[in-house]
Amino acid sequence: MLCLKGDEVKMKSGEIGIVTDTWGIARDWCKVKTNDGQIIITMNENIESILKRNREKSRRKP
Repeated sequence: MLCLKGDEVKMKSGEIGIVTDTWGIARDWCKVKTNDGQIIITMNENIESILKRNREKSRRKP
């Protein structure tokens, strides 16, 4: 699963948080800030689902 910065994710342990940073090439890592203020560094394998993705609208010129 590909997680992007700003995504709201649910981890397999049940915690819900927002991805604040991502890095890695062969193994993707994420820094997740949970609702209670803790910062968790985890691999993408430990993320169960993406609850909400922050999508910016593209600005098209008329």
